[in-house]
Amino acid sequence: MKVRPQIMGVILVAALITVAASGIGFAAPNSDTQALTGSSETFQQQAQVQTGDQQCTYPANGTYESFDVSNLSAPSTVQPGAAVTVTADISNPNDAPLIQCVEFRLEGDVVERRGWALNPGETETITFEVDTSGLDEGTYIHGVETRDMGELATLTVSSEPTETPTETPTPTPNETPTATPTPTATPNETPTATPTPTEEPTASVEFNDQTSNGSAVIVSNASLSEGGFIAIHNESGAVIGASEYLEPGDSERIVVTLSVPLTANATLTAMPHLDTNGNQQLDFITSDGAEDGPYTENGTPVTDDADVAVEMEPTETPTETPTETPTETPTETPTETPTETPTGDQTATVEFNDQTSDGTTVTVASATLSAGGFIVLHREDGSIIGNARTGYLAPGEYTNLEISLPTPLAEDATLTAMAHLDTNGNQEFDFIDSEQTDDGPYTVDGVAVTDDANVTVGAGEPTETPTETPTPTETPTEEPSASVQFDDQSVPGIAVLVANATLSEGGFLVIHDESGAVLGASAYLPPGDQQSVAVTLDEPLAENATLTAMPHLDTNGNQQYDFDGSEDTEDGPYTEDGEAVTDDANVTVETNG
Repeated sequence: MKVRPQIMGVILVAALITVAASGIGFAAPNSDTQALTGSSETFQQQAQVQTGDQQCTYPANGTYESFDVSNLSAPSTVQPGAAVTVTADISNPNDAPLIQCVEFRLEGDVVERRGWALNPGETETITFEVDTSGLDEGTYIHGVETRDMGELATLTVSSEPTETPTETPTPTPNETPTATPTPTATPNETPTATPTPTEEPTASVEFNDQTSNGSAVIVSNASLSEGGFIAIHNESGAVIGASEYLEPGDSERIVVTLSVPLTANATLTAMPHLDTNGNQQLDFITSDGAEDGPYTENGTPVTDDADVAVEMEPTETPTETPTETPTETPTETPTETPTETPTGDQTATVEFNDQTSDGTTVTVASATLSAGGFIVLHREDGSIIGNARTGYLAPGEYTNLEISLPTPLAEDATLTAMAHLDTNGNQEFDFIDSEQTDDGPYTVDGVAVTDDANVTVGAGEPTETPTETPTPTETPTEEPSASVQFDDQSVPGIAVLVANATLSEGGFLVIHDESGAVLGASAYLPPGDQQSVAVTLDEPLAENATLTAMPHLDTNGNQQYDFDGSEDTEDGPYTEDGEAVTDDANVTVETNG
């Protein structure tokens, strides 16, 4: 790093350096750029408050190039407590409009992080206002960083008068040897460095390319110093599955069930998370990021990506094996053995109603399995609840299936009942042990057959007649449902961020202006919960506006938004009681110098 020598032991001329950040924070260099006295601990605590430990909500995958950083500008020296204005030019080298995170860092710590939207090839200047209150006098490294690029400079905080301009060193270049005031930095370096042996939590993860049936993935290995979870994110950054709690140390071949089964090949990200509240449940989403945040290294989450290729339907063979082995013998329970002729596509239905339980059992109201199999319970994050499932069920229809929970529920929860095949015909549930090759879920159009229920934990008995008496039942026709949360926000006007949405049948999030005109639509979203969905607008906003986010169905199944506003058109909006499901937000357009 090129840094000119100190003058009078106080003022250090700022040297700009373009660096490839490689996704890690800038560390303070040693020797002559070290802080003169004290530490930046107070300021780091302040930075912690400002950033709230939040992570970048925009995808950090390698599909697009990182924004560039250039022309970093900031004063080289300030009085203690003075405000500092730092500016830099941010450029989008890609051929698509994007939102990426831009960070201001001091001594490697993130002080402020912002999502920044730019059109293809566009350059804008970003400004950070930095408060130096709480910083000891000395010299600090600071900089502006994007995903892979950044620029650094030095800032000296000094109460000494700065009349001596930095140009004075030029007449006396041989003052470099006399720059022995540097020893003044060394005496107090040694004591300050040693007393802080607090170890940060550390983690590593290896997530290899693989083939899956779409309902689960395998993380090859992970090491979590404090224990925690492995969360799986899709390319938009949304969490689509999480492991069970993992004890501190090394773990291998971690199976993570996906809450939204994959229907197409995808690049996914495995991210280790802490268990900050010690309850062995991943609360990162439900606490809005306040609990169970990710393990980080130099301020950046620890992650690994994998290309996951999705195989088609589990296997056609399972139906042949049951016919050879006369499974008609264990058909005492379901008298509906006529359904043993499922030589075509395997089909299933499941009805799991909201209920009150004592927390030890739940009851699935009805299920139909054309080729036999199991009903398996999943948590809200998609993970399988231990051995919470039925025994083997022969082909037929069932009502009031009682399932015991290995760990009683301590509080109300939303659970999912999923119908699984018995693909190897051994009447044992082998989906996890076989690494998802056997006993995969029944699917319709590539999506697992499931139903959700809100389970309220109460003193009363769970259900009256939990007997597995097979009786024909009508399949309940459920209306598609959706919810959306669109918060007030301040953006450059190229795109907006929808905080979260749930689409029971998948579809799109569409942004309307106050007149009802469509300003932009998201890419196709699979069924289930979505977090932090960025929607690029067809035309950038020129002024502040109240906008509306509206979930739309994909009625023709082509994963393209085809709604044209007419009554009989495809891809109409999700409705509730005949009204479109919507949420409004006041959008303030930022103006950057």
